[in-house]
Amino acid sequence: MTARFVLDEASWAGAARAEEHVLSNAIEHLLDRLDTARERNEGVVKHSAYYELSLGDGVRLFSALFEQTCRVQLGRDVAERLRLALDRVVGFDDSEEVDYDAEIEGSVWLAPGTLWAHSCCSQGRHIAVLPLPLCTVPRGRVPVTVAGSTIEISFVTDESEHVDFFRSVISLEDADEAKFERLSQSAFPTLKWADDIWYGLGNFSRPYIEVRDDLVRYLGGLSDHGAECFHEHRAGDPRHLAQVLSAKVGSGTSDENGRTKRHRPSERDRTRRYLGINKVFWWHVKLRPHVDRIHFLYEPPSTGSPLSEQGRIVVGLFKDHCILPT
Repeated sequence: MTARFVLDEASWAGAARAEEHVLSNAIEHLLDRLDTARERNEGVVKHSAYYELSLGDGVRLFSALFEQTCRVQLGRDVAERLRLALDRVVGFDDSEEVDYDAEIEGSVWLAPGTLWAHSCCSQGRHIAVLPLPLCTVPRGRVPVTVAGSTIEISFVTDESEHVDFFRSVISLEDADEAKFERLSQSAFPTLKWADDIWYGLGNFSRPYIEVRDDLVRYLGGLSDHGAECFHEHRAGDPRHLAQVLSAKVGSGTSDENGRTKRHRPSERDRTRRYLGINKVFWWHVKLRPHVDRIHFLYEPPSTGSPLSEQGRIVVGLFKDHCILPT
């Protein structure tokens, strides 16, 4: 597992003066990011002296976590979750650490983790920073200056920033087809994929590298909004659903017409296996008006699922164009 995140230290500096419920809420948000990164096998590291970071007013994180007499109380459940989460995070090698500060949005941060992220990004391996979202912290892609070198680094505090980071990595690291496949699990986390779909990245009318940005944009739209649109609008007029999807996902998102669906060669051309079952992927996003398609389907939530469950989008095939009735 290769790390994609590093824990920040400087954002904890005001923790000692925060109200307990405010601090606990911020820690819960950080723990959500750690849980998500762990579930997606994205890899998180911390500085080897992370437990010694300052919470302000002379208090160290170690004391707040392990000493009952510490005046900064995190709450038993939150402290236990944080201890377990940090125990799973490995330390990064700081044998070549230098005594530099990071300048971020006009402020100086004393943060080994951010310095390490800056060093990795400068070498083409993009790492995002996980700060404690307490008070005002950097969010999204932010210029970070170290020793006169300025690089934009992602600071991640919620799911939107989390997936945006991985989508940006696709272009920042000039991802080829194999890396695109690996990053897709984090960049488009709500999408499911038909068997062997990734062989289709070479099936567009243009080379993969020329359609890569379009793929990120439209797959991102499907991941962010696709299931929600179907869940809310599929019971109504199909034309309205297509309009909603086109607005949320990408212009020209539509279902095939009845004539195409009755055409057996067209059906076979859009059939792929998903979880060992043949599925027909009629819905599609148009990358260009007359060529290049992302075909997908919607699977509604199963009976008895929670009300919050919206179903899922399964992406079935990438293609320049599919067979149509003559």
